[in-house]
Amino acid sequence: MKRLIALMTALLCFALGAPPVHADAANLQPLVAADVGRVLAPEPGKAQIVEIWSLDCSYCRENVARIMQWQRNHRDVRVTMIAMDALDDNAEALAQALATMHLSPQVAQYANAEAIPEKLRRALDSTWHGELPRTVLIDASGTRQSHSGLLAPGVLDQWRGE
Repeated sequence: MKRLIALMTALLCFALGAPPVHADAANLQPLVAADVGRVLAPEPGKAQIVEIWSLDCSYCRENVARIMQWQRNHRDVRVTMIAMDALDDNAEALAQALATMHLSPQVAQYANAEAIPEKLRRALDSTWHGELPRTVLIDASGTRQSHSGLLAPGVLDQWRGE
């Protein structure tokens, strides 16, 4: 029902020529466990950073800032943001938080659309127990490394062999 209201609001704003109320949520997509394989699938020759975060995570925004700063010099690395907060209940808050993170337009943005969040958590990383932030580094060959908590300086450079 909330999605229907948001869609109707956006359409009404468009028809009236006003900016949509949820303009920042345009790139935010729902994510269910069945789609994780597609989202995390490696692109040939391209590395990926998957940042799993939540609205109530105290270190998540700092971690994202570190990743975005690092990515400025590593444009060949894809970044994917996955919020573990329920999309249906938190779309506006998630969009506002994402807007403050100054993400590049290429960053894929997802939020939990599973009724049971543990199902998505297991699909994202079967060794993960839910601590946040969770950063999954996927190299160009598809090999994964996972880190819980705030990334220590130099972790991303070490991962890339710099």
